[in-house]
Amino acid sequence: MGNPQRYSKEFQERAVRRMRLGENVSQLARELGVDRTCLYAWKRKLGREPYGRVRGLKADWRDRRIEELEAKVTRLEGMVGGQFAELDFFESALRRIDADAAMSGAGGSASPRRMICRCLLAKRPPFV
Repeated sequence: MGNPQRYSKEFQERAVRRMRLGENVSQLARELGVDRTCLYAWKRKLGREPYGRVRGLKADWRDRRIEELEAKVTRLEGMVGGQFAELDFFESALRRIDADAAMSGAGGSASPRRMICRCLLAKRPPFV
């Protein structure tokens, strides 16, 4: 690993000031020839900001929005996982019904399967 290039305090302050003015961080990093994470580290260091959020500090509206969205994603992932589990269960049940019908000699009659499919379609949970 090579030695990291050192930048002057003024250079870091100018970069952080541009970040705070709302410039796109990825574009700014490319323009300045530094890594994007380096800009965030400078911002934290120059603003004496801790890593992450510390208790007692006022939460920014963006932090609250991120937490809301993360909670929503977690809830939706749980719903999708539950739906996949239900689908696996019903597919397995239909395979067993088909196997039982074939063993009993029902032949091409798939009436139990059609009946179950009609019931499932009538009570299918809505997708979010």
